[in-house]
Amino acid sequence: MRHSNRNAGYLLRANLKQNLKFSLIWLVILIMMIASGAGKLEAAFAGGASGSKEIVKMLRAPGMAAMFGAMPKMDTYNTAIVFAGVMVVFMIILQALWVMPLMIRNTRGQEESGLLEMVRARNVGRTAAITAASLELLIDSAIMGILYFVSLAAVNMGGTDLYGDFLFSLGMVIANLLFGAIALLFAQLTNNTRTANMLSYMVLTAAYLVRLVTDIQHQNLTWLSPIGWFEKANFYTDNNVWALGLALLVSILLAASATMIARNRDLGAGIIAERTGRAKAAGWLRSIPALLWRTERGLFAGWLIGAVVFGGVMGSVLGGVGDILKTNPLYRKILDVGQINAANQTMVLSFLGMYLGIFVALAVTAGVQVAFRLKRDDNLGYLSVIHAEKPTRTTISVSYYCFGLLAGVFVLSAGLLALFFTGNTVLSHPLPLKYLGRLFAASVPAVISFIALGIALVGLWPRLSSLFWLYMGAGLIVQIFRGLFDLPKHAGNFTPFGWIANVPVENVDQTWLIVMVVSAIVLFILGIAGYRRQDLSL
Repeated sequence: MRHSNRNAGYLLRANLKQNLKFSLIWLVILIMMIASGAGKLEAAFAGGASGSKEIVKMLRAPGMAAMFGAMPKMDTYNTAIVFAGVMVVFMIILQALWVMPLMIRNTRGQEESGLLEMVRARNVGRTAAITAASLELLIDSAIMGILYFVSLAAVNMGGTDLYGDFLFSLGMVIANLLFGAIALLFAQLTNNTRTANMLSYMVLTAAYLVRLVTDIQHQNLTWLSPIGWFEKANFYTDNNVWALGLALLVSILLAASATMIARNRDLGAGIIAERTGRAKAAGWLRSIPALLWRTERGLFAGWLIGAVVFGGVMGSVLGGVGDILKTNPLYRKILDVGQINAANQTMVLSFLGMYLGIFVALAVTAGVQVAFRLKRDDNLGYLSVIHAEKPTRTTISVSYYCFGLLAGVFVLSAGLLALFFTGNTVLSHPLPLKYLGRLFAASVPAVISFIALGIALVGLWPRLSSLFWLYMGAGLIVQIFRGLFDLPKHAGNFTPFGWIANVPVENVDQTWLIVMVVSAIVLFILGIAGYRRQDLSL
């Protein structure tokens, strides 16, 4: 074992230095979410019993439970209980989006770029890279946990104590280890970063969807989801350490399995064998768009299937949202049937508006991933041969960018159609088609403008393109939590998420619609012009 881990410390120091900015940005985002969430909820509960009851009532609605997790059934609620009910699932998703690509980049990514081959030519052990990645995961997670604990102790929410804050912070650290270990395992099973990332995100999505369904209908089955294990810890109430122990045990087993595979496989190889290609490529692959379709069709199909499944699941909970008012005796006494149905429809439309931001984010992620392939393929030298042939830089960049735009629009369309029509099957009063038109009229320009911004960054400042995820993530977080944390009405207007906030209750504002379309066109042109001036392998 010691022989296999030779110079793992050297690789660890190199990884920490290389990933310093990336991890610092994520740590700042995560700490801000924890501190602001705890602070805002504490202020809301301190404002009086009526405000706290409204928050709990809103969070126990099926639509909110689907997004954030089921609130524990308690006679009385305090800030700490509500904080855990809201933040556990959301923070685990954010943390996984940080550690999964980090672990894959530190292992499979280094192999794919040829860096690990040069390093292994020296006195470096076979498992040194995966050991260094695991140690970095442990160090980053420990720092994150300490900062979580300090932040929560400083806010001192109602209903909490140091043990509760410690256990919550420890749970989030173990969640980091679990999903980081999942990514490490897929990095060893596959022979390229693309497949490893796709499989890791599929597991994360499946865990979220299983949790979503079971939290609404069969909470005893939430144990089937890894995310559900941390919900079952019941922070600040039961403080169930056995659930955390299960997650930690699985993390250790996954990391050990990944290490065993790394020790026995060849460099650059994977356990999951890829299909052998044809001896001679088809003639239709001579064009850049056709080549892109051939290489990205698996990713595109995965996003489409995921959007349809996610849309169907989210649509299936709309029936419970629409029946909230009918089951309230006070509203039934005050309002007649027609008013209740109208109020129900308004509530369903409000939840659709909240879901719309998530579907826009999914579509943008799918499209920008394709657009960012231009930068990655250029860095890895894949485009060197193409540049030596007839296709011009404009043809290459337009092909990548247009494919990204189409991927985003198709993923959005698939998700919204599944959401709307599945929702109509469970609603007692189906929504008119005009609301579906409003959803598309607002979301398609928003997706295109977001992707166009990513395109401009790839063309003009490829080294800064990772800032796009910070911009989009901040906009989505502000839009989702604006009402819960009592943020200003226009707080989210620094991104298109804020411009479509009132859809589909209202039509998208024509001014913002024009801004999105014009900005998308300008940014798209800038992305093409910028790529034409770049040096190869920038």
